[in-house]
Amino acid sequence: MDAALKKIIEQVKSFAPAADFAKIEAAYDFAKKAHAGQKRFSGEPYFVHPVAATLNLLTLHPDDDTIIACLLHDVIEDTETDLAAIEEKFGSTVASLCLDMEKLGTVRYQGQERQIENLRKMFVAMARDIRVIFIKLADRLHNMETIEHVRPDKQKRIAKETLEVYAPIAARLGLFEFKARLEDLAFKTLHPEEFAKIQKSLAGSAIGRKNFIETTKKKLQTILAEAGITAEVTGRTKHLYSIWRKLELKHYASIDEIYDLFALRVIVDSTEKCYAALGTIHNHFTPLSNRFKDFIAVPKPNGYQSLHTTVIGLNRDSPTEIQIRTHAMHEQAERGAAAHFVYSERKQSVTAEESKLKWIRGLVELHESMQDNSEFISSLSNDIFEDRIFVLTPRGDVFDLPAGATPIDFAYVVHTEIGHHCIGAKINGKIAKLDAELKNGEVVEIITRKDAKPNRFWLSFAKTTSAKSKIRAYFASLGRNENVALGKDLINKKLARLGKAQLDADFSILKNYKKQNLSKRDREALLERIGNGSVSSSAVVKDLLELDEFAVKKSQKKPVASLQAEHKKDEILIEGVNGIATKLAKCCTPKPGDEIVAVMSRAGATIHRRDCKQIVRTADERKLRAQFASDVKSHLVKIEVTAKNRVGMLHDIAGAIAEMQVNIADLSLKTSDKHEIIHELTIEVEDLEQLEKLLGQLERISGITRAVRI
Repeated sequence: MDAALKKIIEQVKSFAPAADFAKIEAAYDFAKKAHAGQKRFSGEPYFVHPVAATLNLLTLHPDDDTIIACLLHDVIEDTETDLAAIEEKFGSTVASLCLDMEKLGTVRYQGQERQIENLRKMFVAMARDIRVIFIKLADRLHNMETIEHVRPDKQKRIAKETLEVYAPIAARLGLFEFKARLEDLAFKTLHPEEFAKIQKSLAGSAIGRKNFIETTKKKLQTILAEAGITAEVTGRTKHLYSIWRKLELKHYASIDEIYDLFALRVIVDSTEKCYAALGTIHNHFTPLSNRFKDFIAVPKPNGYQSLHTTVIGLNRDSPTEIQIRTHAMHEQAERGAAAHFVYSERKQSVTAEESKLKWIRGLVELHESMQDNSEFISSLSNDIFEDRIFVLTPRGDVFDLPAGATPIDFAYVVHTEIGHHCIGAKINGKIAKLDAELKNGEVVEIITRKDAKPNRFWLSFAKTTSAKSKIRAYFASLGRNENVALGKDLINKKLARLGKAQLDADFSILKNYKKQNLSKRDREALLERIGNGSVSSSAVVKDLLELDEFAVKKSQKKPVASLQAEHKKDEILIEGVNGIATKLAKCCTPKPGDEIVAVMSRAGATIHRRDCKQIVRTADERKLRAQFASDVKSHLVKIEVTAKNRVGMLHDIAGAIAEMQVNIADLSLKTSDKHEIIHELTIEVEDLEQLEKLLGQLERISGITRAVRI
């Protein structure tokens, strides 16, 4: 047994002692014989490459078939061996993996058109069997490690493809070690001077960096041990490409300005201990509230789980980032999507947690529905390779979207018809605007109505290419007459609210719009533009009637002396609907305190008790949830707490609020001129009495100098 095969066998034994080593050795010998006499650009035997790629792959703890396919992955493309021979000797699964690798290997990055075809083939292969991309990433990693032997022009092409395609895919699958190594190698090829400069800066501070990591590790380990928490603490430095990106984005002069250059990782035995460790750390050091992320409660789409926090005080010079996770979560973080595969005696076919990999199949569907290549590459840039967020439906289904996505994007990702019939949204149970920016972990509910239709204005804030394409497709499918009718309906609704006469058959009221003598055709054209969303109906009515009071006032100051509801006590609030006429049904005579439902019609809404027998046969799409304004139990209030900057202050404030059973909706911090920390909180209180009591409780906390309502 030669040294390379021995190394492979030893590594496989470390994570799969029951693997079929005879079959792996047979594949090794088969590939070595097939590649005999072939050389790489470096002059080395070609077989060095599949061996090195396989050693890279083994860090993911793959199954037997994946290991064997990696050893054989270039045999079909680069030798006289045919696929039938591989299938006969090693089985159909290995043959299929090798065939997909051969298909991907035939495409080269040669500009946008070829790049898109490359991406499409890659994603199709991924959707068929995710193991193909594991092999491809291991293959690409070794090619990047030996890229100096390739022609300079080819180096640039391969490095650019690595940075723009392979590294983002590795990140998307949670293979962060692969991502970091691919990025650094591509960075070295594309920007050698910047790479050398950062490498030199890090080397110059290597001793200080090592001392910092060792000192903070021991400090953190001691604190946790005193709290009865056994933890493994490790430290790391950002990889070079990540440092360079931060320098570029933040316009820093040197790496000394990057405060999260280093990070600590705390690994414990259980989820409970993760939160216990977090509490202990926050008790000793001041956390930065806007830097805390709980990926345990709501994991990332690729399955990643961990607590992330940044604290002040552990390192005297700057804040310190800390990640807290269990050993199982660490395994997932290290091996990403590969950790989701279950191998039956390491011989059976692999099965994945499909919910974690829906995005891959979504890509296949996306590229199949798009004829325009530029639209596809734009979709990849906007929808796949940007930072992602994940939001939940009320039932707990998780959908991932690009950062900055809105409820409209969410509606269309759930289903096209949901998007088309959307009339409103709730975020975490509260009515929200359709252009609100969604955040990680939020619960989003889309409110629909059967007769609702898309609005072209949505295009101005929709984030995803998919949503925009579906909105455009809807309006492209409408005829001129439909848009005119829609425009007429929108104008009539505005006029009705103002108590003005409706448009007649000739749209006479529009004849002198903006002091112009519009012909009937011009009037229809104006209504068509209103109908397709290119002209605002509100703006037209305002100009038409010259009503200043028609302008929407975005904000009004509320009296600070009371917490009276914004609505009249007998007013009825209907989910997702404003300014509509309402009347109480005579059949059940609902009153404040009753659970009610609004039955929608052209004339407005009729309010019934939820248990009213008259609405049993009413179609669900006509019914919306409703509530008497006087039944609203809580109010959002902003308060400001000024306090001395000390360890545990934020913990004490949150504890006092929790004791009062008050919910915190938002929190931000800022520093005052007197070196104090000002905590601005948005809270939910039932009444003025509860608010006053809470403010009193806060002012009793040591170090708090002031607690007032803003």
